Amino acid sequence: MRTLARFSIKGFLPKLIAAFFVVWFAFIIWYLWLYIDDYIGKGLDALTILNTLGLQTLPLVPIALPLSVLFSSIIYFGELGESSELTALKSSGISLMKYLRPLLVFVIILAIGSFFFNDKIIPKAQIRAIKTYYEVSNKKPALNIKEGEFYSEIPKHVIYVRKKDKDNSTIHGVKIYDNSAGFEQQKVILAKKGKMFVTDDNAALIFELYDGWRYEESYKPATESNDQIRLGFKYYKKVFDLKEFDLQKTSEDYFKDMRRAMSVDRIAKEIDTAQIKLDNSGDYITQILSSYLSKRDTSIKIMDTAAMSISQFIDNDSVFAKAATAAEVNARSVKNAIEINIQNKKLHIKNLAEHKIEWHRRFTIPFACLLLFVIGAALGAIIRKGGLGMPFIVAVIFFAILHILNTVGEKMAANQTLEPWQGMWLSSFVLGVLGLILLSKANSDAPVLNKEWYFRTWKKAKKLIGKEV
Repeated sequence: MRTLARFSIKGFLPKLIAAFFVVWFAFIIWYLWLYIDDYIGKGLDALTILNTLGLQTLPLVPIALPLSVLFSSIIYFGELGESSELTALKSSGISLMKYLRPLLVFVIILAIGSFFFNDKIIPKAQIRAIKTYYEVSNKKPALNIKEGEFYSEIPKHVIYVRKKDKDNSTIHGVKIYDNSAGFEQQKVILAKKGKMFVTDDNAALIFELYDGWRYEESYKPATESNDQIRLGFKYYKKVFDLKEFDLQKTSEDYFKDMRRAMSVDRIAKEIDTAQIKLDNSGDYITQILSSYLSKRDTSIKIMDTAAMSISQFIDNDSVFAKAATAAEVNARSVKNAIEINIQNKKLHIKNLAEHKIEWHRRFTIPFACLLLFVIGAALGAIIRKGGLGMPFIVAVIFFAILHILNTVGEKMAANQTLEPWQGMWLSSFVLGVLGLILLSKANSDAPVLNKEWYFRTWKKAKKLIGKEV
């Protein structure tokens, strides 16, 4: 058994190493194609660019590993089938499942190593990479705020831009959530359009907003009451002091709160915290409603209307005016408070879902190594073709299936269509079932991908159809 294990690992390992560096290099080229514009033309020296790109591409290692495992396993078992070595092994009493065991143990160890690499080393590299990238991004006219995404990298603020024009400065559908004064005293700014830019000295990020509203809350602990303020504006200028946030020369501690830079244990703690905030979000609106519904304006005197005629009661304008004004103010305040609370609850739900998605992602990527190895070994044994032609095409097809299922599952989890664990493990479930089917077919030498079998089956079907006609 040890001889068989050494033989299989010795044949598989060189192909895995070669496939890994080829795939990793391909991912690096893809990354450069997407983000090279963020580094070129900013006066950066070559060493800084190489250092930043190196740190940014290191997280691609766990992503490249599953594809390299799939690619190398198809090539290795395809060569064994093409040279009739699998047939010789089976004739000597060694089944495909028995031959797979040592390699399966090796891939499991590799997947566990990938998990710890992704959990311990990648977060530290991510912190340094994000820090360096932010220092570079700060040289851009409007930082790294993308349309249709919540930008939460400025402490105690969340910025949302629905659409950005091609000049990367004109923006539409702007929302700015300000939590700098605490959760009970939030400020929300909504604007139809505006402009955002960084000052020439990189000292401030400025938003010039047009046609919008400002919502502010003031919580009074002594009376446990809230005051809501709603102000409309034609023009409003919001300034973020970048020196205060120290984005240019910030400490690495600033970036430790980002999900990509967290360990699995830290993400689990953040999930608990986010769940508590979500559970308590209803208490806040209950306090606001009770403060308005249970209190009466003491300046309005209660009148005995039983002794008054209807005309006298109606003519008393002062009573009606005060009551109507108080009711209108309270109704608007409650409405604004409910709208803000709904937005906050959506943010809590989104934050909780994103933390859960990131937690499950740390496990699904290493597990994909095991799944793709089983699929690759089964496909290689069925195809019985070595080299880079057919194995490369099949590997790309199955990796594309994995990527599509991962993307669909993650989007459905982020939109709360599916639970986070359901969305993130969707691809693993589908490929797991497919892998077991292919492995069963390969072990029984079923001609699943043999084109001659399909031709013979088609000819038989044509003959049967002709006889029936």
